[in-house]
Amino acid sequence: KRRTAETFFALRVEGSSMNRAVIDGKRIEDGDYVIVDAGYKSPKDGDIVLSVIDGYANIKRFRHDAENEQIVLLSESTHRIQPIHISMSDAYSVEGKVVQVIKKPKLRL
Repeated sequence: KRRTAETFFALRVEGSSMNRAVIDGKRIEDGDYVIVDAGYKSPKDGDIVLSVIDGYANIKRFRHDAENEQIVLLSESTHRIQPIHISMSDAYSVEGKVVQVIKKPKLRL
């Protein structure tokens, strides 16, 4: 499927749950922006995705646990954050794949 400019959007990151995750050499840190490919709705194991669980958006590493018939969303953080386990009955959707990080500006005063 061909991607167009309308397929992508930016989202400001809040929190440190992915501050060890790296895309193209850039860590995903609080205050950064990520570019999301909204046309990418079927993630592969290991992709970093934007998903919505019960109305709450999050950015996590996608893992498909076929043996237990669930999806596991993993944080990559300097903090201990428990994985999120998604069962087939949960209100869950993938809104796209994170494809780029735009770093927050470093201001010198």
